[in-house]
This record gives sequence, structure tokens and C-alpha cells, in this order.
Amino acid sequence: MNKKMLIGALSLIVSTSTFAGGLLTNTNQNATFLRNPARDAVIAIDGVYSNPAGIAFMPQGFHFSLSWQAAWQKREITSTMPFYALNGANLGTDTKEFVGKAKAPVIPSFQAAYVFNDKWSVSAQFAIGGGGGKCEFDEGLPMFEKLVYSQLATGVGTNIPGASIDKYSFDQNLTGEQYFYALQVGGTYKVTDLVSVFGGVRGVLANCSYTGAIRNISGDVKLPEAMGGIVASGQATSPDFVLDCSQNGFGITPIIGVDVNLGKLNLAAKYEFRTKIELENDANNNQPLIALAQQNPAFESYLDEKKVRSDIPALLTLGAQYSILPSLRVNGGYHLYFDKDAQGSATAVSDNTWEASLGAEWDIDEKWLVSFGVQRTQYGFEDADMVDTNFNISNTSLGIGGAYQINKMLKLNVGYYHTFYEDHEVKTAIGTDIYTRKNDVVGVSLDFKF
Repeated sequence: MNKKMLIGALSLIVSTSTFAGGLLTNTNQNATFLRNPARDAVIAIDGVYSNPAGIAFMPQGFHFSLSWQAAWQKREITSTMPFYALNGANLGTDTKEFVGKAKAPVIPSFQAAYVFNDKWSVSAQFAIGGGGGKCEFDEGLPMFEKLVYSQLATGVGTNIPGASIDKYSFDQNLTGEQYFYALQVGGTYKVTDLVSVFGGVRGVLANCSYTGAIRNISGDVKLPEAMGGIVASGQATSPDFVLDCSQNGFGITPIIGVDVNLGKLNLAAKYEFRTKIELENDANNNQPLIALAQQNPAFESYLDEKKVRSDIPALLTLGAQYSILPSLRVNGGYHLYFDKDAQGSATAVSDNTWEASLGAEWDIDEKWLVSFGVQRTQYGFEDADMVDTNFNISNTSLGIGGAYQINKMLKLNVGYYHTFYEDHEVKTAIGTDIYTRKNDVVGVSLDFKF
């Protein structure tokens, strides 16, 4: 088996995030984000994540939010290569679509805060801080088909000068899962009537699994014209390789924040330090893959009991909220992810990721609220950074929804969030790959206060 093929098979570190945010960071940790993503300066219970320093300006007492979200995503690669026409399953065409389906039907989270008095508050939350679902490539990826064809063609040319592949076939499937469970606790102190500060920590438990196989590789050899051009079936074959690896690890994220409340205008900032996570493997790969991994350092990351780094980047958030009227608020936010400082990224990131968001909320009356918002996410990826197993596309997202005040103690939030991804085209000497995604998220949360 061509070693390059196994590099592809073993690089199934697929970032399966179906959330908003950076490469490994989820920012929609409450359903209120879906109806207005510009939450970085809010004074509300979901601010336990987005603006924890602002908790100090909430009414005294206990506040709690229980949230559910569901997300669906497609990852699509439209690949055009001349040799695809030789694959019997592709019906003679040179363009093929590879689709990865990711779903996370149950994404729970909760935020809780207790405001003791005019000075002190404490807060806690649980959420899926990164990853968040299963991504299945039932028909594999372009990189595997390119390498399978290269392997077969190389083998034929070595044994029979002038021979070529008349047609080929193989089976492939890949599945990746990532869940980064996050529990955060912290305290807020009001320094003055206008300024509050926050300090806290978040524990992150990482649980990932990757399974896949490349099987039944075979090709029909066409002899040169001088030898009659006869097709000799089944003369080019390779062994099966099976990947079965799960990974677990733990990391700590220190967090600091500040909020400046000027009445109609509220300003906030938060900094999450880099989370160092070392994953330990529990692998049950087949023997051909194990043998190759023991010989080549590129594959050692998937051996049993091997330790692998997968840091979550540091994050800076800035936000502002302004009340045009007592019933009408506008919001703005900015995020900067320090991707280049995180160790263990599956891709060579050319630049850091940034996001900008705008939103508005209108209290129609004492019961009903409507809101909407827009967020732009700009990844620093260039053509050389795009990899079939891990590609991120710059995008613009829209969120819309509302809230209903059931009574003085209960409030219901609903939201819908859709992301419009750009196409990223990568041209090579032999063909073209076009990368894109589709993403939808819905959510509901129930807020309590007493």
C-alpha cells in the first residue's frame, strides 16, 4: 500500500464542529445566541458564557437557563479529475461529489448565577465547548481516490511498461466524532458602580473517536497496443487497512473579563487563555496499519496509548450594547482566535480567525421580544491549508428568533441560525476541488429567576 494513502487514511482528525465559532471553539452555548449572535456585552443569564463580568449588573437572586439545540451540517467537495471516469461507480464522468454529513440532534447546556449583593456574584455553566457531533463520509474523500489511483497506476507501470489502468474500484468509509465537554465556574466583583471584573476557570473533557477503512482495491490493466491492448482483469490489488482509534484528554481554561456599564451603553471584554489538551489513544487498528505505524513517525499518533496534543486556541472577545430606547437595544461584537499559538492543529493555519457580529432586540411589550443578528467569520485559510479531512470556509450567518415572558419567573427563548458558506476553489495541475458547507441550527432555552 502506498504510504501516502495511509497518511490520508490516518489523518482523519476531522473537526466535526457543527457550531459557530473558531476551529475548535463553540460560541453558541445558549439558544439565545441563535436569535442574536452579538451577545458579547449582554446583561443576561446567557452572559455567564459571553459576558460573565456583566453578571454583577443583574438583579439580586438566583438565575438559571436550561438550553437545547440541534444542528445539521453537510460538508461538500466537488472534485474534477480525469481518472474519475475510470471508476466504474462514477458512470464515465470526471466530476464527483463527496459529501460528509454531520448531525448533533441533542446539544444541551445550562447557565446558573447567584447575585449575592451589590458587590459579589458567582456563576457556573455546562456546555459542549468544542466539536459537537458525528461526521460521516460514506463515500470517502477525494484524497483517497487520488491516492488509490496513483498506487494502482504506479504498480502497473513498474511491471508492464506502457500498460495503463482501464478501470478500477475500491470501498472506503470514514467517520469522526468529537465532543469537548466544558464545565465553567467563576466569580464576579463590582469594583465601582460602573465597573465589574470576572475571574474563572473552565475544565474541558475531550472525547473523540475515528473509524475508517479502505478495502477491496483492484484495477483492470490495459496492455500497450504492441501487446494487443488486451484488458487483464484483477491484476492490480492492495491489502485492506482499518483505522479504529478513540482519544481522551483533559484541559483547564483560565478566563478573565471586565464590564463597564454606562447606563444606555454597556461595554465588555473577555479573554480565554489557551487550553492545553493532551489526548491519549485507545486504538484497535488492524495489523497492516499497526506495522506501518511502527515504522513511520507520521502514523505514530494513532498507535495504542500514544499521546497527542489538541489545544483549544486562546480567545479575545469585545462587545458593546446600546439602548436606543428602553425597549430597543443594538449589539456589536468582535472575536479573535489565536489559532497559530495552539499546538496540535490538524491544518497549517495561515492566519488567525476573526469574527464580527451585529444584532438588535426589540421588546414589543411586556411579554414578547423579537431579535435578529448577523455574524461574519473569516478564517485565515489559503489554498495550501485546505485538506479534505479538515477544511474551514469563511462564512456569514444570520440568526432570528424571539422570547416570551411566561411570568415573572420564567422566560422562553427560541432561535434559528443559518450559515451561508462561500465556495473555496483549489486548482491543481490535474484538476479542481471546490469546498463548501451547509449548516442549520435550531434551539430553545428556558430562563428562571427567583
